[in-house]
Amino acid sequence: MKAVIIDDEFWTRDSIKRLADWTRFGIEQVEEAEEGLSGLRIIDEIHPDIVITDMRMRGMDGAELLRKLTEDYPFIRKIVISGFDDFAYTKQAILSKVDEYILKPVQAEELNRALEKAASELRIARGLHAAQPLGKDVMSVVTEYKELISRQFQELQAGAVRESFASLEALLRTQAQAAPGLYHLLYKHFMLLLGELAAKAGADDASALPEQAGSFFVTDFTPLEQWIGMLRAAYGAVLEQTIQLRRSKHRIDIEDIRRFIDRSFADPITLESVAGLYFVSKEHLSRTFRQATGSTVMDYIITRRVEEANRLLQASASIKSAAEAVGYSDLTYFHRIFKKITGMTPAQARREAADER
Repeated sequence: MKAVIIDDEFWTRDSIKRLADWTRFGIEQVEEAEEGLSGLRIIDEIHPDIVITDMRMRGMDGAELLRKLTEDYPFIRKIVISGFDDFAYTKQAILSKVDEYILKPVQAEELNRALEKAASELRIARGLHAAQPLGKDVMSVVTEYKELISRQFQELQAGAVRESFASLEALLRTQAQAAPGLYHLLYKHFMLLLGELAAKAGADDASALPEQAGSFFVTDFTPLEQWIGMLRAAYGAVLEQTIQLRRSKHRIDIEDIRRFIDRSFADPITLESVAGLYFVSKEHLSRTFRQATGSTVMDYIITRRVEEANRLLQASASIKSAAEAVGYSDLTYFHRIFKKITGMTPAQARREAADER
């Protein structure tokens, strides 16, 4: 790491250089300047990680320097050292998001505490920004849990969702050491999934989420139980709102059910699962849906799947990938159902599209 000390008093700069435990914090290069403009030139040249600056200096003062750093170098950690306990300077320091505001004369303990905080936050930030995409093994586990939790959410199984997160937490505890940024990426993955699930269910996740969940920032040092617990609370709150919305409806809204199927037809949904989601009997749902649409629920689901598969085939997707994209892993069954609905085989549909192109 690199640091720059900016102060117009030589003895202050000298004190800081002597009192700071640079090696302990991994700071290998320390430069100094007498005022803001020369300090900025050094900053432009060496790109330091930490800047320690006075507030009252000739030329460009500390307040102007902090504004420039905030605009042009947002990732530099800033420590202010001033001999004036002046509210205006304190306010500017706060607005510029400095790490610490220390009054002169500089004390070794206070200075090193500020450096320790800045260095620690730099390491955390570097871990997050350096994090690579999830590896194949981790991605496989994450995908498995996302699919499981998605299904449980859509079936309104709040208890099962809680158990799945408990299982994920237990699994992560078995890992010797998490890769840098892993917890941050996992939290983002599951919060994005929650937004998608809420949208599918017609719930307002913004109003249902616990106040801290949306802005909760996970680092490598955030306790596992804390961010997993936040996910549990967030999913539980949105699920509760979804359940209340469904229960509050006194009659079946067929258009709402159609929209749900249009969004979810590729998932393993059935007449029973859709009826359960809307708190009605499958007999009542089947009868009412057929009266309104002229089709059974399952025929409507199958038709939507085949329509989407046909669209994918027209766009040159392979038969296997088109089938899997709409929820069919059994290719023999997919061929049979596709021909029943369209009057042609998937291969014929692909060839016909190719001929037209």
